[in-house]
Amino acid sequence: MNNSIKISSNQLITKPYFFLLIINFSLLIGLNGCDFTKRIDTRQAVKELHEREVKRITPAQFNAQVDEWGKMIVDSLNKNLLTTLESKALIDSLSKTYRVEIITGNPINLQKLGFGKKVNGILDAYQYNAEKHLPQIDNIQKSDDEMLYFYTAPIIMTGQFDKLKSPRVEAIGKEAKLDSLLFHKKGDFVGLWLVKFTKREIVRLSDPKHLRTLSDKQ
Repeated sequence: MNNSIKISSNQLITKPYFFLLIINFSLLIGLNGCDFTKRIDTRQAVKELHEREVKRITPAQFNAQVDEWGKMIVDSLNKNLLTTLESKALIDSLSKTYRVEIITGNPINLQKLGFGKKVNGILDAYQYNAEKHLPQIDNIQKSDDEMLYFYTAPIIMTGQFDKLKSPRVEAIGKEAKLDSLLFHKKGDFVGLWLVKFTKREIVRLSDPKHLRTLSDKQ
């Protein structure tokens, strides 16, 4: 008598598949039980640790970092002056990236904001140079309590405004608190970019290795 057990072809096929289905179903249950919204963003965590790192920054390094970032910000703003002044999107983006406040205006209007004697002294110099038609340059000045840094740079009239209708040109200049754009030609000084840095955010965003590189360049 043959006691061997016969297994049909159907049994050979269905049983392994049933086993796999059980495994897959178990995996699905396990995956659904995981909350992927709570995953740690490692890049953000590293960034936050870097910002909280204790850093020793010399006065010269503060100036060098403000000078570098200030130039980068102003270069971006000046690439398309018309669009920058009219839409404000780039100003908002750069303000968020560098954690600064970007203000426009002619020297007289900026003095009304009360940034202190040191800053007002620089603004007086810009106004004097404008009246005497002298060259204007970028400048860095600290607040009276030395907790703020101000990077100022001239806004120079471009030919982009020539083909615009007068009311639009006048509105742009008025909104930015600049000298009347209608009465200036290409190349004229019409106001200033004023970028306000806080000492705290400079420390948080700066890279010690890069600061040493800036110091070596001086």
